[in-house]
Amino acid sequence: MNQTQGIVPVLRNANFLKLWVAQILSLLGLQSLLLLAVILIEEVTRSSIQTAGAIVAFSLPAVIFGPIAGVVLDRVSKKTILVVSNAARVVSQGALALVAYLGLVRAIDPFLFVGLVYLIIFITSAIGQFFAPAEGATIPLIVKRHELYAANSLFTLTIVGIQVIALILYVPISVKSAGIVGALLSLSVFYLAATVLLMFLPHDPVAHRVRNEGESALQRGWREIDEGWRYAIKHRPLFIAILQFSLVFTIVSVLGEQAPGYANRVLGLATEDAVYVFSPAGIGIVVASMFVIRFGQNLPRYILPIAGMLVMGLGLVGLGAVGLGGENALTHTIYIAGVMVTTVWLVGVAAPLIGVGIALVLIPAQTSIQEGATDEVRGRVLTVQLTLANALSIPLLLAAGGFSDIFGIPQIVIFLGAILFPMALANWLYARRLPPPPPATPFHSQPIPIVGESIAMVEETNERTQPTRPYPAE
Repeated sequence: MNQTQGIVPVLRNANFLKLWVAQILSLLGLQSLLLLAVILIEEVTRSSIQTAGAIVAFSLPAVIFGPIAGVVLDRVSKKTILVVSNAARVVSQGALALVAYLGLVRAIDPFLFVGLVYLIIFITSAIGQFFAPAEGATIPLIVKRHELYAANSLFTLTIVGIQVIALILYVPISVKSAGIVGALLSLSVFYLAATVLLMFLPHDPVAHRVRNEGESALQRGWREIDEGWRYAIKHRPLFIAILQFSLVFTIVSVLGEQAPGYANRVLGLATEDAVYVFSPAGIGIVVASMFVIRFGQNLPRYILPIAGMLVMGLGLVGLGAVGLGGENALTHTIYIAGVMVTTVWLVGVAAPLIGVGIALVLIPAQTSIQEGATDEVRGRVLTVQLTLANALSIPLLLAAGGFSDIFGIPQIVIFLGAILFPMALANWLYARRLPPPPPATPFHSQPIPIVGESIAMVEETNERTQPTRPYPAE
């Protein structure tokens, strides 16, 4: 494998390493927050219906603040947003720990307690709407263009890995060892450490913006939000990548919501044993990410998402089919072409396929979004991506919970897989109409040099390694 296309050169980039470690710490705090809040609400109120409110409070800020975050991101230094957003979450997590203590000792009214928990979750998630796109917009500023695949692969692996670590390992262990209040306080420590790391990133330039005479700040803000959406929709390959990301994001969110019930009610395992079912998906993501890093640059960008949708669809249908035989499905055996197959084996095949599909869609889609937007509009385009993904996921998350009680969890999982097949067909029909790619064009990014490099040195290296753009210019 060409060393310049692997993960090692990316990890040798000191600025990327700071950003990546900060991502690990921030994600660990964010992914732990919702589960800790649900445990806290259950402990105080003994009402499981309150969890739906926590999910909405966690997801709604992306729809409300996403467009605003894009405008801010294109007008303010990314480093400033990264540092301030993490510092603000240090305070919000400390406030949640205080509310948790008051609720557990019954020092405040239960209804007031739940309302305060929802409010703090909402605020923390709203702050995250500024951090996530700033992080994504920083990646192409600190790595070379031919390293984007490797950088995005590493970030995708980290997201999945931290979800498993937070939900299955960190939250249970921290609650048992330090209690809910102590676990919530530890999240503040994670955000504080991430803040310190991000302070050592180099300052990134802010693109000059043209101001219209006589235009108020509100009018200018709405105009810039509109510019971001228009840019994303006008550049069709870019918008297709956003839709691909949103589709998989929504399916993974619903699958994560159903995971505990699938493990318990379908497979007959304890709820906390869901990791043994879905961790193989992480193995699939690792394998697919290595493939993308090695061969992704040599393949047309549209091939990987289509293949990913098909593979992920097969995995989801297979995982759902395992549970059609009734409860305690892991004890069942079935016959395929006269061969006896255990459901353990089927789960072991289906789950990695889901992970492979996730990586094959998300990594090329995220890379296309970063490459397809200029410095002047990249922040707003990334928030279009997050806003659309969360707007689609909120109603489906709420609906999936009710439908799973009516139709069953296996049926919901099969449905999630089935909708991917027509989506893959639609992507293939669209890809057939694409004209041949044009000659290579300069990458829209102002590189930030690492220690020992000048901007001129980085630009010269980028010019020598420019690959052909995967999509035609619009």
